[in-house]
Amino acid sequence: MNKILLLIVIACALFLAGCSGEQTGLSQQVNEEDNTSPKQGETDENDDAPAEETEVDEEDTPSKHVEEETNTEPFEIDTATYEDGELTIHYPQLNEMQNKNIEQEINTLIKEDATLFIEQYHGSDSSLVMNYEILLPNADTFSIQYTGDYHGGMYPTSLLFTTTIDWKKGEKVRLSDKYVIDAGFIEKLRNAPYIDWENPKEPNQEKQAAIVEYLNTFNLQTLIDAITKADYPNPEENPYGVFSYFLDDAVIISIQVPHALGDHAEFKLKLNDLVKK
Repeated sequence: MNKILLLIVIACALFLAGCSGEQTGLSQQVNEEDNTSPKQGETDENDDAPAEETEVDEEDTPSKHVEEETNTEPFEIDTATYEDGELTIHYPQLNEMQNKNIEQEINTLIKEDATLFIEQYHGSDSSLVMNYEILLPNADTFSIQYTGDYHGGMYPTSLLFTTTIDWKKGEKVRLSDKYVIDAGFIEKLRNAPYIDWENPKEPNQEKQAAIVEYLNTFNLQTLIDAITKADYPNPEENPYGVFSYFLDDAVIISIQVPHALGDHAEFKLKLNDLVKK
C-alpha cells in the first residue's frame, strides 16, 4: 500500500513539473516575439501611425513662411474717380495698410499726379477717360500705368502716363532717382527692344524703323535731358512726355511720338544693364 502511494506522489510531481516547464517556455516565446524587430523588407505597423505623420507642423516650416510672406499683399486697392466736365480719370487708392500715415501720403501722391495730368486738358469740350493698371504690386515699389484716348482733334490721341510709388517709404519714385541717365543709358535705349502697344505680338517693323529714325533726330544731350525729366505728370516739367514703369527685371520707357507713329512708343531696358545711383 505504501509502495502504491509513493508511486502516485512521484507521478503527480512529474506532471506538475512538466506543466510549469511548458508555461515557462510559452512565456519566453511570447516575450521574444514582442521584442523582435521587423525583418528587412517587412513594415512595422506603427510606421503609418497618424501620430508620427503629424509630428511636424507644415505651417511652422521656413519654406511655408517664405511662401506666405511672398504672396501676402501689404495693402488693398480701391478705385477713386476725378471728373472735370468731359474729363474723367480713375485712379487707385490704398487701404488696409498697417502704417496709416504712409497710406495717406501715398494716396495723396497718387491723386495729385492723376489730377495734375488731366487738368492740362481743362476747359476742353472734348472727352477724355483715363483708366489705370497696377504693375508689380508685390515689390517694394509698384507702378501705375494710365491710358486713355483724348478726342480733341481730327483724330483721337492715345495718351499714357505713369506713377511709381515706394510703398514702404511713402514716396514717389522717378526714373532718374534710381538710375544714372548719361550717354551710356541713351546708347542702351537706342538699342533696346521696341514694344508695339498697338500690335504687341507682331510689331510693325516699318513703324519701328520710323520711330528709331525719329529718335535719332535728337542729339545726345537732348535725349539725356528728356529722360532725366521723365515721370512728371505735367508737360511744363516733362515736355517730351517721357514716362517709365517697372517690371520684375526691366523698366519700360515710354516716349511721346507723332500721331502717325502711334502717339507714344515704348522700349524695354533690362535693369541689370543700367547703372544704379
